[in-house]
Amino acid sequence: MKQNLTFIMLIFSMLLFSCKNKTAEVSEPETGLIEITKAQFESEKMEFGEPILSPFSDLVHFTGTVVPSVNGRAQISLPAQGLVSRIWCKPGQLVSKGTVLFEVSGNEFIDMQKDFAESVAMLNRLKTEYERQKELMAENIGAKKDFIQAESMYNVEKAKFNALKIKLELLGLEVKQIEEGKFYTSYSVKAPIKGIVSNINANIGQFVESQQIIAEIIDTESFQIKLSVFEKDINKVKVGQHVEYYLAGTKSEKYSAILKLVGKSINNETKSIDCFAEIESPETISLVSYQFIEGDIITGSDSVFSVPESAILKAEGENYILVLEKETGELFYFSRQKVTVGRINNGFVELTNIHELKKILIKGVYNLRIE
Repeated sequence: MKQNLTFIMLIFSMLLFSCKNKTAEVSEPETGLIEITKAQFESEKMEFGEPILSPFSDLVHFTGTVVPSVNGRAQISLPAQGLVSRIWCKPGQLVSKGTVLFEVSGNEFIDMQKDFAESVAMLNRLKTEYERQKELMAENIGAKKDFIQAESMYNVEKAKFNALKIKLELLGLEVKQIEEGKFYTSYSVKAPIKGIVSNINANIGQFVESQQIIAEIIDTESFQIKLSVFEKDINKVKVGQHVEYYLAGTKSEKYSAILKLVGKSINNETKSIDCFAEIESPETISLVSYQFIEGDIITGSDSVFSVPESAILKAEGENYILVLEKETGELFYFSRQKVTVGRINNGFVELTNIHELKKILIKGVYNLRIE
């Protein structure tokens, strides 16, 4: 007997569960109105509402990447070829402008200092001769050709001296010390900007040519958005428009930017036009150089009548809303009104053919099956 009772209770529970999950059926009498009982209205947690005026935006979709600005990316190379004797940085390290990154030595660097010291001595001698010939010419004693030769040799050596001086100063060396014959054994390569060391392409003891890139620095505070807009949409896009974007895999969290530059040529690879936007509050977002993003440019906005997406009933390829016509003690009576939907924004659907406000069913519509 106990087993039979347990079996009956199990069957009852299954039937009860089945009833709760069954799609609600409503009748549509000859009047054409849809009847929903108030008990069903409560059990299905339906709600009334009205079409409301909501702000809607005209959007141009884009894909893009996070890139540093023109002055926010630095590629490091040597001003003079040589051997890397010390590396003071590592990938991922935050460095300030002027931070020493590498120490470099080598014969060319030593020869440059030797040539400069020799040029200093030669320039002093030629200057003395030039001034002597100049005085002789002023007293009409010296020959003009001797003066011209002295002047020419002095100017040639002065040009050589100035060129070597500039090269040594670019290496960060104190030329007065070299003039006295005190040579440096190495020179330092310093960071030209602040930022993150993104990669290092050198090893200790490696000989590096002057044109070879040995490191790169990215200033994360200079990040901007490089976005691609298709040709058909470019006339809608203007500098100053608001941009909403999201990172890959995080559509629920949107960030803001302002369009700062609209390109004037089509990218042959993507068949789109490159534009750039300035990121708002970049310090609050964790961004990575060349990170993929996606979003929309807001090209315009207006206020239109709209309803929640949950208020739309789809049937036979058409869209309807259920308008409350009357109610009795036990029943609500609704009429189906065909609507033309437009844009969707934040869970609301634009209705383009609504001209008057009526009470409608805005929640629970999806549970209905009209007979």
